[in-house]
Amino acid sequence: MVLESMIDAKKMLDHPVKMVLASFIISLVCSFIAYFIFPAYAGVISPLLITVAIAPLMYSVFSMEEEIEEKQAKNLINKSFIDRYDELIKIFAWFFIGNMLAIIVMTTFLPQDILSVIFSQQISEIEAISNLANTVTANAISTEFLPVIIVNNLKVMAFSFLLAFLIETGGFFILSWNASILGVYLGDFIRRGAQTQFLLVSMGIFPHAVIEILAYFLAGIAGGVLSLGLVKTSPGSKEFDLIFKDSFKLLILAFLLVIVGGFVEVYL
Repeated sequence: MVLESMIDAKKMLDHPVKMVLASFIISLVCSFIAYFIFPAYAGVISPLLITVAIAPLMYSVFSMEEEIEEKQAKNLINKSFIDRYDELIKIFAWFFIGNMLAIIVMTTFLPQDILSVIFSQQISEIEAISNLANTVTANAISTEFLPVIIVNNLKVMAFSFLLAFLIETGGFFILSWNASILGVYLGDFIRRGAQTQFLLVSMGIFPHAVIEILAYFLAGIAGGVLSLGLVKTSPGSKEFDLIFKDSFKLLILAFLLVIVGGFVEVYL
């Protein structure tokens, strides 16, 4: 693959920030491909193409991470849980940021007729969320909608884990979809020249969005790590035991973050 030849997986682990540019370029290219080939479903096809494009590189990254874990288990290297996955978390985060920035740029500068086609599904989702928010009071949200928000985010977290477990890099589809919605939403303020409102909205979204998206990162990493662990190690071995325990810890941490994110979204 061209992307693999341009960006070495080892260098990506050493310098995760390189994912921003890779994600930005891939997002732009895939969005326009989706628009020209599948205009009616471009908003959904684009995140799918982005996932396919990034998959070979991320498979190499996951494989290298698995090799590192296997060596640690064999040599009884006492490396902390956080230290084992900080590079992967950074890569997921930079992927999301690069993807979102590409969508913001497109939303800001593309003609309205093209924009309404490329991101028609995202625009519909944003309108549905806005309509729901406008029909309830803050008190109703705090008493009735907290469980709805938490359950919905838990579903997204579960999909991130399952997709990553089944396809290794499938969790990137969930991240790309969420990045596209957030990018269209924020980009619209810049397009309308409402920079002050953009800053206010961003500050309102930032606290709970960071927590919830981090949960999706962790769930995706948990699924991808466990998937490759099943392929490359034998159940019952100390290498597999370490991978399984780490995956379980990542999933539990993601679950707790979803709960915390729901409370932050409703009460702050």
